Amino acid sequence: MQNSKRISQHLLMRVPGWRRFFLRNCCRYVAVFVALTFTWTAGVADTFATESNNMANLTVSANADKERPVRESQGYLVEELDGRIIDEQNPDIAFNPASAVKILTAYATLKQFGPDFKFETRVLLDGATEGSSFRGDIFFEGCDPFFNLASLRMVFAEFRKHGITTVDASLFVSPDFKFAGIAPGQKSANALKGLFGGGKKRRVRTLRTERVAVKLKSAQVKAAPLQAVRLTEIQSETILALLKDMLSRSDNDMAAFFGNLAGGTQAVAKTCRADFAISSDELTIATSSGLQVNRVTPRAMIAALRGFKQLLSKFKLDLDDALPIAGTDHGTIYKRFADSRLKGVLVGKTGTLKQTDNGASVLVGEVSTLLRGPVLFVIFQRGRNTNELRLSQNTFLEELLAELGGPGVKYGV
Repeated sequence: MQNSKRISQHLLMRVPGWRRFFLRNCCRYVAVFVALTFTWTAGVADTFATESNNMANLTVSANADKERPVRESQGYLVEELDGRIIDEQNPDIAFNPASAVKILTAYATLKQFGPDFKFETRVLLDGATEGSSFRGDIFFEGCDPFFNLASLRMVFAEFRKHGITTVDASLFVSPDFKFAGIAPGQKSANALKGLFGGGKKRRVRTLRTERVAVKLKSAQVKAAPLQAVRLTEIQSETILALLKDMLSRSDNDMAAFFGNLAGGTQAVAKTCRADFAISSDELTIATSSGLQVNRVTPRAMIAALRGFKQLLSKFKLDLDDALPIAGTDHGTIYKRFADSRLKGVLVGKTGTLKQTDNGASVLVGEVSTLLRGPVLFVIFQRGRNTNELRLSQNTFLEELLAELGGPGVKYGV
């Protein structure tokens, strides 16, 4: 790439230590100049020439004082799909990947369950129906972590379908039942019961479209008896849709759940290291969400992206089916690229940590270019001012896009 060095320097010139580097080198030049003046030896002259060449190779922003460099170090890697390197810097140094870890979690989950898997919640009844009234016990069984008010409406719509408009019952849930992100078991049971207590307006809002009057006398954790009959089964969205939502919004709770579902954080790491042929020195994660301290090299992250893409292709899917499209899919990269040429031709995962490792900002994904087609990229940075880091990443990718002929085929079309 003709201007590869110029593109790289958009990230390089924002290093927080740049000013110290510049001043330190200035002092060196002064010292060399004084020594040259008084001794004028060939050895000193050679040293001065070497330092001068180094200075000529450093690009300095005209607005460096205003930009206030915020980054301490960085690593990035840009590759074609066949592995040919377009640009790189520190590709084998391990950085904190922040929420890019969620891609590893999504890979392990998708590999284990496939894209069409759905969570189910079974609703069972033990009681009697007289006319349009049901009296007895209602049992919710299942570990769908995304069971919420919309799911609950579906349950009582089923009552209505059976001609039941009045429910007077006790509520029981399985130990793993989870409602609307609340802790499973008794706490979720209490939350459900609270929706129907005392004829509150909230209850009316919740079930007004189903026109079912509900009175729950108690809520406990208990398994359904053998004689209980099935009312309905409520299914979640597909696991692919849930993973894309998790990656788009960078939801830490969802990532933690999927990590546990895939066998735990270490199981996720082990799967990725084995499938992508990378070592523990290249990839070590402590959480499946990207919080806390994790370590991944840019080269290992590129391997993960390529592996994720290959896994999706087995289901006739591509990265844009799992990762958000810049400026199109709502989430962390929606507004960020809304007015950029990258809108619609970039899919990726952001990551930000404000305090851990003195701050971290990352962006990884794929860009559709006119001359090279889809190009994989990883940008890992450290620094307190994550806003500045994100701006430097945007500039880097916009210039990369220009170098590769401009936007290619848009995703999701």
